[in-house]
Amino acid sequence: MRTILDGTGGGYEAKVNNQNRLETFSITEDRVADISNKTGDTFILASDFISLTTTASFNALMFIKNNSDKKLYIQTVRGCSTGSGTMQFRIIRNPTEGTIVSDANNSDQLSANFGSSNTFNGLAYSASGDGKTITDGSNLTQYINHSPGHSIEDYRGAVVIPKGGSMGITCKPSVSTTICLEIICWFE
Repeated sequence: MRTILDGTGGGYEAKVNNQNRLETFSITEDRVADISNKTGDTFILASDFISLTTTASFNALMFIKNNSDKKLYIQTVRGCSTGSGTMQFRIIRNPTEGTIVSDANNSDQLSANFGSSNTFNGLAYSASGDGKTITDGSNLTQYINHSPGHSIEDYRGAVVIPKGGSMGITCKPSVSTTICLEIICWFE
């Protein structure tokens, strides 16, 4: 075993305390915060308030497509609703068509870093009203939100959309409701 006899370093040099332990300093933060700070490639994609009256089938809420050479990582999906009932959400992997795509109603695409002028390199469409559709693709996951209120699905970057890939989010409410959707994501 080797012992460091003089460990008086500082800055980028090692410092060892009187028990021969290396002193370290670290900061723990989510990857999305690190990317937001370093490159400004983090975004909030948000729908307007959408009035849903169709309760017997799924309504498309948002469609996202990655056009960047970088991968798109999904941090969180947040849904908020007003009606007193349940909202069944589905996330669809790689949908390609539907009225939400053909309507091309742009979602808000806001940089999460207020000092960044970066723009979202992809498509983000949100429903302009009730009964919008998403077709093709396959179910990735689904979850229930008890309304009124909100739910936050925290993926921490585990959902990855490569260049050309897409993601859709749909909802089947048990009662008529007003709903909005927000997605936090980053490119890397």
